[in-house]
Amino acid sequence: MELTWELDSLYPSFQSEKYWQDRRLLTEYTERLIEWAAGHFQNRTQNEKELAQAIEQFLKQYNAYKRVYHCLFSYAELRFSLDRSDAEAMNRMDELEDAAAAAGEAHAGFSKWLAGVADLKAVIASSAYLAGHEFYLYGLQRQSEHLLGEEAESVIARMQSTGSKAWERLYMRTLSMLRMDVQIGGQARSLSLAELQNLAYDGDAGVRKAAYEAEREACRSVEEQSAACLNSVSGEALAIYGLRGYASPLHKVLKASRMNRKTLEVMLEAIEESLPFFHQYYMKKAALLGHSGPLPFYDVFAPLAEESSAKITYPEAGDVIVSGFSAFSPELGEFARKVFRQRWIDAEPREGKGNFGMCVDIFPIGESRIITSFTGNYIDVSVLAHEIGHAYHSSCLAGETMVNTDYPVPVAETASIFCESLIHEELLNMAAESEALAIRERSLSDAGYYIVDFYARYLFESRLYERRQSGPLSAHELNDLMHESMVAAYGGSVDPATFHPYQWISKAGYYMAGNEFLNFPYSFGLLFSKGLYAQYKKQGGDFAERYRSFLAATSKNTIADAAGLMNIDVDSPQFWRDALALIAEDIQEFVESV
Repeated sequence: MELTWELDSLYPSFQSEKYWQDRRLLTEYTERLIEWAAGHFQNRTQNEKELAQAIEQFLKQYNAYKRVYHCLFSYAELRFSLDRSDAEAMNRMDELEDAAAAAGEAHAGFSKWLAGVADLKAVIASSAYLAGHEFYLYGLQRQSEHLLGEEAESVIARMQSTGSKAWERLYMRTLSMLRMDVQIGGQARSLSLAELQNLAYDGDAGVRKAAYEAEREACRSVEEQSAACLNSVSGEALAIYGLRGYASPLHKVLKASRMNRKTLEVMLEAIEESLPFFHQYYMKKAALLGHSGPLPFYDVFAPLAEESSAKITYPEAGDVIVSGFSAFSPELGEFARKVFRQRWIDAEPREGKGNFGMCVDIFPIGESRIITSFTGNYIDVSVLAHEIGHAYHSSCLAGETMVNTDYPVPVAETASIFCESLIHEELLNMAAESEALAIRERSLSDAGYYIVDFYARYLFESRLYERRQSGPLSAHELNDLMHESMVAAYGGSVDPATFHPYQWISKAGYYMAGNEFLNFPYSFGLLFSKGLYAQYKKQGGDFAERYRSFLAATSKNTIADAAGLMNIDVDSPQFWRDALALIAEDIQEFVESV
């Protein structure tokens, strides 16, 4: 089983005829969109049949454009993700984003034009093709209130390629090239930031601490560049979203996520109430690791002794995932088998590769590609399961047009974390009794990561945007802001003196332009998946089939409506409290068992 992926089914290279054939098609499709815009924006008709024909024509052309653009950009993004020094991939991404600006301008104009259709419901009802895009079209009509004029949107799209997008890539490249010398096992080694972060799971306490200190120093060495990148990305977001009439970047994210503000508020309230349970867990872990007081931050993800010595090979990890998924659903198990067999995953750790898990769904060819860094730790099995969960979710949308494949990030994280739950159970089933405690602790560690750590990130990002309105923040101010946020989340259970002040540098989500607040969706995903998993354990039967139908419906429903398909009310505070209570029970059992 190979650790590297296969990309030839997408394109053999940037120089291949297949790549340039699609590049020429992209130009052709973009020109057609521009021609449509020129022919319709100034000549409005209210004839129902003519409107239906015009909208259908635009959608078909836009879907064709999206299919080609998605393939071209995915290939460049995947190449760049493997090697941040790949200048050709970075240049292709820049070129494609420039090309996309014209199509984006036409799409923004279409949305504005669509807002002027008096009886959209009747127009949609007159066309089977439009009926299949009903949710998308109504969404565009609603979102049009946050669009500026055609010229202004064009300027924004073109300037972002040399603005926030450029700052994002500078940040990514800067961090991927960082290397630090660190003493490991009595030997000096030069390690990348990704390799240093992976050592947070090492079984040797000395190694964990040395890696932590080296990571801090690595981040300190690029604090000024990183602060410039973060200030630029966040400042642009505030300016653009303000112009578009959003109250804040969070307001924009909730709209894009099809999520009610109430849903977020009741979830965060429940999380705040639950923090003392997690603090109890961290204090117990500190005691088990031999600390007399709070847990040092560099030991937050430390394995217990029983897990620290356990290693797993990549083929074994594949077998565990296929087996665990198959126990839930033969279809899901076969899907995972295909992912490994067809080499959709690049799991080899190497220089220049980012330290993150990522799944890129390539809908036009019905495939996905996954990037991880597999080091043989049990946590790596969970990361693989998480990313394959994303790929499975996307496979449930097979047959949909491109504009109907978009689903909210919080629901996306639900599918992936649900798959983690399946693998956690599989690991417990196969583990020796002496290892069971360590595996349960790893599950609690993951829960703390998604709830406590991501709550700290949410607080930091919220405060960042509040402060950024008054001007740029220095690296020192960003450190203070991160420290305050982590103290609020971890309390006294983790030694505040050991908090990593540069978490705002080491977390790529803050720099991903147009993807603000990549934090609370993970908390949502964990807790929502807990609710779903509880249903599965109680009901069994046709749950796997219902779950698949739920995933297939997520691209054409709001979060609340999609949850309703599984009889879940996400605006109910009790739902979130009940989900957190399941984790609290596990914490209590863990605390009392040792």
